[in-house]
Amino acid sequence: MKISLTGKQVDIGDRLRSHVEEGVMNAVNKYFNAPISATVAFSKEGEEFKAEITVHPAKNIVLKGTSEGCADPYSAFDSANQHIATRLRRHKNKLNDHKGKAGLDEAEIANQAIFPLIEKDEELDINEDAPLTIAETEANIPVCTVSEAVMRMDLADENALMFKNSANNHISMVYRRKDGNIGWVEPKA
Repeated sequence: MKISLTGKQVDIGDRLRSHVEEGVMNAVNKYFNAPISATVAFSKEGEEFKAEITVHPAKNIVLKGTSEGCADPYSAFDSANQHIATRLRRHKNKLNDHKGKAGLDEAEIANQAIFPLIEKDEELDINEDAPLTIAETEANIPVCTVSEAVMRMDLADENALMFKNSANNHISMVYRRKDGNIGWVEPKA
């Protein structure tokens, strides 16, 4: 993560720089794996210090935290960094859809989406030459809008995300195309 520091009437020495870099990295890396950048600006008005932190933890997410009226730049930074850590935690918690909040059982959604036409007693034809499924992953299917699904996909650093569209209650999918754009799969009613 790129961290830039600026100071208006404040001398940013090596000790303050290392304190800031360590504090920002600890706060952001706790909630996001590959943060993009952070900017920390110090200013002094009279005898009071002000710190403003702007963090860009993931694509399309920018969070700001400020602290004013502190006696030294360290306490100003620590207060602003605590504000950023709280905002990061709250934002990450909003993105995590806890089990049971979606309203549908994951197995029920998966069965409806994958096997809608197969009867329970009907046997499946197994092709011996077909590739073997070697891993199974459980997933919570969130209820969200298309833009929220794209944001979740970017935050999770995934290539695709299945979700229940809150606009029409259909299971949909967004995915990253080879050209870098986002594709959206919406089943017919």
